[in-house]
Amino acid sequence: MSGDSVAQPSSEAPDPRSGTPRRSRRRRQLAWAIPAAIVAILTAVLPHLDLLAGEVIPVLQALVPVGAVVLALLAVVLLIARAWVGALILFLGAVLAVVPTLTPMRGAPECEVHTPLTVLSFNAKFAHADPAQLAALIRSERARVVILVETDEALIDAVLHRHGLDTVLPYRTREVTPGGVNGSVILSAYPLHDEEDIPGSVFDEVTAIATLPDGSRMRVAGVHPPSPVGQPHDWYRGLTAIDEWLQRTPDSRLVVAGDWNSSFAHPVFRRLASSLRDAEQAAGPIPWPTWPQEKPVPAFTAIDHILARGAMPTDWASFHIDGSDHRAVVGSWRLCAPAH
Repeated sequence: MSGDSVAQPSSEAPDPRSGTPRRSRRRRQLAWAIPAAIVAILTAVLPHLDLLAGEVIPVLQALVPVGAVVLALLAVVLLIARAWVGALILFLGAVLAVVPTLTPMRGAPECEVHTPLTVLSFNAKFAHADPAQLAALIRSERARVVILVETDEALIDAVLHRHGLDTVLPYRTREVTPGGVNGSVILSAYPLHDEEDIPGSVFDEVTAIATLPDGSRMRVAGVHPPSPVGQPHDWYRGLTAIDEWLQRTPDSRLVVAGDWNSSFAHPVFRRLASSLRDAEQAAGPIPWPTWPQEKPVPAFTAIDHILARGAMPTDWASFHIDGSDHRAVVGSWRLCAPAH
């Protein structure tokens, strides 16, 4: 009819890059990004939580390095799935989570370092560790200070007398408390003057003054706070007691080592170690795991440490010894010249 207009089809084809397909891609990115953000934030915040929540928080903190690796692997999976935003979030979460757990790389002390010292620290697991292997390791690494925790007099006697180290390490701290898990001892090539245990400890935490060949002195301590598993409050109090003891102990040269049952993933341990150097920094910032050994899963957490004040680490290594679920750790140091 005249006056009526007839609609003409549009000559413009729809843009395949717009509309529903684009909205679908956005929804897919958002669907991955939201759960990724939740997981990444929880993982990144975990190493900063100075809480117990029973034993849940400390146990999860020990797993942060493993969790960071898992996040990084998930980020790769999301990249393959082209979920770019979720992948980026997970990767950032992994980085933020792992940074606090790294071994601090502290600079050289402001002193002249000269005297060499090799320290071995080992948890003998209820004194069940193989004494022959332990003695052989002490001899091969030329350790001059040895700190044993979870030991007893029978194991100490076997290492020193049956395997011939009584002339290499002729000095020791007091007789250990019976019970396997309770006993700690310092064995030394240098004369020792026993001091009181670190107060507030559940297990033996022995301390002594060592007189070095040049006549100078150095304080040594062997520590073993309880595990957070099953006894989180004792664990926290034990680490706090060591921290308080360190603050009251102004020695310019100090070595404190043992099974700390904690890593740099735990805020309470980071505070304690903030003024000390860890021998493991000689092996780089990655905290090489020391526990658990002899399990179906590989070792995943670094809880055995040799810390020092007034010294610079020059080497670090860990070793398996049959009968224990901990690796023995050996740290070599250069001590500061004694203050005059």
